[in-house]
Amino acid sequence: MTTQVVRKISIRLQPDGFSYLNQFFPIHPGADFNRRMEEAMLEALETSDETDTDECICSVENLRFCLSPTDIEASTAELMYRTTLPSAEQEETLVELKDDVRGIRFTFGIDSQMYHFILRNWPNVEFTHPLFELYRQWADNEEAKSNCMVADASEKHLNLIVFANGNLVLANRFEVNDTESTIYHMMNCWTQSGLDVLDDKLYLQTEVADIRQEIGKYIKQCES
Repeated sequence: MTTQVVRKISIRLQPDGFSYLNQFFPIHPGADFNRRMEEAMLEALETSDETDTDECICSVENLRFCLSPTDIEASTAELMYRTTLPSAEQEETLVELKDDVRGIRFTFGIDSQMYHFILRNWPNVEFTHPLFELYRQWADNEEAKSNCMVADASEKHLNLIVFANGNLVLANRFEVNDTESTIYHMMNCWTQSGLDVLDDKLYLQTEVADIRQEIGKYIKQCES
């Protein structure tokens, strides 16, 4: 008897394209972006070896998200989302991710047309967001029981979460252009959170050497 292996297929939706099976497909922003995105995704799917039993994780990389406690009604959380963020250019569908143990709800939006397109072509899909994934990766770590910041930095984006005595006190995502803007956002959030540059720790995930080098000038306890 042959055991069929169920794979986890990764899709990352980005403002300038998408990643599928660890390959990036650039799509220039502008008119008919969704149509061009869908056509490219279908072509990638048709040429892949993906099967119906594969599971799909779709990470929506955008800045449209909101944190709220799980003990409020879903309608209230949606109202918080829509009043906190500017109106979306297109109709959007809201997705909720929860950590019921710590009482945290993470709500993020995805273009409704793209949401239903993904559902039609990847029925086993699970939607997620990189900021929530970073939180879930660290929430149970011993390091999160103290005061610390976790930063995941690339050349284009910066994801930040801050823990104080085991509690999430800040989570944010930024678009960045260079090392200077990355350091600015990191230090601004560090100061807002009341972290100490001598005693508290920064856990930095990045492949950009300049970021590691520059942030060490300001935060003494930096691990990567």
